Amino acid sequence: MGTSAEPTVPAAVVPVAGRAGGSAGGRDRYLDLWRAAALVRVVTYHVLGWIWLTVLFPAMGLMFALAGSLMASSLDRTGAGAVGRRLRRLLPPLWGFGAVAVTLLLVTGWRVAPSAALGWGELVWWVFPARTPPVGDQSWAWAYNVVLWYIVTYLWLVLLSPALLAAFRRWPWYSLALAVALPIAFRFGVVNVGGYFNEQATNVSTYLACWLLGFAHHDGLLRRIPARRYALAVAGLAVTGAGWVLLVGWSSGNYDLNRIAGGNTLWSMAFVATVLRFRPRLDWLARIRPLDRLVELLNARAVTIYLWHLPAGVLANSLVTPLAVSGWVQIVAVRLAAVWLLVAVAVALFGWIEDLAARRRPALVPARVSPDRARTARPAPSTIAVPSTIAVASVGAARHWHRAMASTVAVLAVGLGVMALNLWPGVTTRSPAQSSPAEVTYPLSDLPMLVDGSSERPSTPPAAGATPGSVTVHGQVYPRAVLTAAPSRVRVQPPAGCERLRAVIDVGTDDVQVAFVVRADDVTVFESGVRSRADTAEQIDVPIASASFVDLVTSSPFGGAVGVWADPRFVCAS
Repeated sequence: MGTSAEPTVPAAVVPVAGRAGGSAGGRDRYLDLWRAAALVRVVTYHVLGWIWLTVLFPAMGLMFALAGSLMASSLDRTGAGAVGRRLRRLLPPLWGFGAVAVTLLLVTGWRVAPSAALGWGELVWWVFPARTPPVGDQSWAWAYNVVLWYIVTYLWLVLLSPALLAAFRRWPWYSLALAVALPIAFRFGVVNVGGYFNEQATNVSTYLACWLLGFAHHDGLLRRIPARRYALAVAGLAVTGAGWVLLVGWSSGNYDLNRIAGGNTLWSMAFVATVLRFRPRLDWLARIRPLDRLVELLNARAVTIYLWHLPAGVLANSLVTPLAVSGWVQIVAVRLAAVWLLVAVAVALFGWIEDLAARRRPALVPARVSPDRARTARPAPSTIAVPSTIAVASVGAARHWHRAMASTVAVLAVGLGVMALNLWPGVTTRSPAQSSPAEVTYPLSDLPMLVDGSSERPSTPPAAGATPGSVTVHGQVYPRAVLTAAPSRVRVQPPAGCERLRAVIDVGTDDVQVAFVVRADDVTVFESGVRSRADTAEQIDVPIASASFVDLVTSSPFGGAVGVWADPRFVCAS
């Protein structure tokens, strides 16, 4: 980055990541802690559907950056053979997961060939996931492939890494600038791959810059940038990325970072760059042995946890629903406890595959990393010098800039999270100054639907005396309604230009409990929690952000339960 009036931090005083990744031939506990936190955040988001978590903690960008750093380290040690080793670590756990998933789906009624180009040949992506593998038409089948986009994107980045690392080391800043520009070009249609692998190309472009930041971290390039210049660059990136996210969220009401192309890359990069440069001491972690051990276990079984957490979440929801749990805090605590308990069962049953993939002795519980390998690297004794007054002042200035950088990103993250929650006093998620375009509504009952794999219209309400297509909910008559059995899924393709789904939800049968979920392109955008007839009808207004398809999902532990979607309609700009 050139020279600066701000002196760089003396290498003899501050540990440098360098090509060893910041540890003395072993695990870097700082990176392990962040990887474990990212994994917990991903599980929490998918189980509870809290959109604000995506902007508060952009975990996916961080996971790709940490993976990029490890990939660069592997390429330095073993050359191009590192690609095969990474695939060996990735694919066997996926094969175990796929064997269970595909068998379960086939046994429970998957009979229709995948709609993509290869038909049943699409099953090949369960073996080599260059595309997201297909699943069946069952209402719960989505849980087995909706998160596999990460595995697919990781695979492509691993395959491209030898060429990417060579290009990065020859033109580091040009490569990083191109990686930042690429998703923006995709967003505005300047670049459009199209075709069979369009989704994969888009995902790779979104997280390529974070992957390259991992390269920069491994090579020690980030440490060589003067602290002031680095902090100012990150602050500029954070303000730009947060502003982009805020603009989209303010205008559309949707703050899901996964659906904000371009802004996702910029905000994730700012967060990742802060994490990779700002390294507080972690002496406290070793003193809290249960937490230290938990971090170690989460890292040792990360692939298994990621693969199985969403099916565990669906199963946990069905188990928790009959419980008489009241209160928001209690419901959240019980659901998370149930999910992690089921994840622990999955880890016990299938975690040993990760040991085999890493050519370790299979174990129910991975062995501890020796203390020598867990310590943070220290400079070699021959390089340690007594710091001069200038060096001490330099370190103090660097710490000041690092704290300012971390504080800026933290404040912006909390602000975005608050906006996503719509908790800012007097402020809505849509700008009051924005003129609302004329709206056109399309009743859901007028659109073709796919109900649990069969194309059909919803049946008329079962209540005696009800007119066809109408339903009475707590004394209010709604002329159009869609009634669904629980559990079930209704899939519908909204008309072009539609941004929101509006409906009233209620339970159609006495003494039962039903949970309502809305998903746009397999991303949860609304979740009601468990409802019963004792609850009043709820009006929902859900952003769907021009989704290609929308799923209305109901679940219940009781047979014969009915979920009422009263007057569901898509709202579109005219």
